Amino acid sequence: MGRAAAVLMVAVGLLAAPLASGLTGRAAQAQGFVPPPGPYAPAPGPYAPYEAPSARRPGAGQPVDADAATRMLAARGFTKISVVRRRGATLIFEANGPRGERVQIVVDSTSGAISGMKVIGFGDKRY
Repeated sequence: MGRAAAVLMVAVGLLAAPLASGLTGRAAQAQGFVPPPGPYAPAPGPYAPYEAPSARRPGAGQPVDADAATRMLAARGFTKISVVRRRGATLIFEANGPRGERVQIVVDSTSGAISGMKVIGFGDKRY
């Protein structure tokens, strides 16, 4: 086999590889193949309670008061929640997080979303 034939075979292989992989992906998709659940699915991660979207609430668009924000935080797994202060359109809380850390939480009172959080201790002890 000559050098030109070898170069031609390599070029054809390089050009045909993406086409072949696309066909196998489409064939698997057409047959309804999905990866099995279990260890192949991504884990939710340690910060999942903090990244959860705020729940839709009746009367959305109205400002959130401290009681509603406290209930929202409790639903996300926070305990020992106390209101520190209201600063403009934000509410500042202290609470124990879902993993036991003591945190300071900033809640946007217009949307009810957590806009900031800082770990300040563990359990009932502050750093």
